[in-house]
Amino acid sequence: MAGTKIKRLAKKFVKRSPVLLLSAKKIVSVYRQLGSKKKWKRLERSEIVKLELGSGPKKGANGWTTVDIGPVDISWDLRRGIPLPNNSVDRIYSSHLLEHIPYNQLIPLLRECHRVMKSNSEFSVCVPNFRLYVDAYKDGKLFKSRETWWQPGLIDTGSSIDQLNYAAYMLDEHKYMFDEENLINTLAKAGFSNVQLREFDEELDLPERDIESVYAKASK
Repeated sequence: MAGTKIKRLAKKFVKRSPVLLLSAKKIVSVYRQLGSKKKWKRLERSEIVKLELGSGPKKGANGWTTVDIGPVDISWDLRRGIPLPNNSVDRIYSSHLLEHIPYNQLIPLLRECHRVMKSNSEFSVCVPNFRLYVDAYKDGKLFKSRETWWQPGLIDTGSSIDQLNYAAYMLDEHKYMFDEENLINTLAKAGFSNVQLREFDEELDLPERDIESVYAKASK
């Protein structure tokens, strides 16, 4: 009983102190990263390796391994690269991740994906299509009603340009915007071959993202 009480008091104290809360989060993150090194080694021995990068908090299914910061299969900061040998990954998928990475970090990450992929393996990606917002702005329309926007990033001055600020910055979460041409060119610049747009894939993609997304696939 006494131990439980102390834990509750400690949690309350940490929550009330932003510095301690940040420190606690960093400690948890470092602990997860250390444990993940062993998981990468185990994954390296797998016959088939399929990575979902920036998956959000979920476990992989149907042979996929989720990689992100948090409660996933492998908690890992992708700025550290992908600790797997050359030509060892069969498939990589990413949804609504690349727009959160600055260009000067994005190309190195994509090249790292290319490095670990096996010959003729597939890289499949889904990102927000910024062109849809620009077209709506040019036509004097709203691409999506404000009620459907991610509320923490909501910008509402009653101006048509609000939607461009919302999509481009997303409370400073967005770092790089895509349209169809730019997505293809970015993947090609990173070294991928056979880069082409693709349709929504119900095996991979989330239906709720489809309205604002552009999809592409490429190979090594």
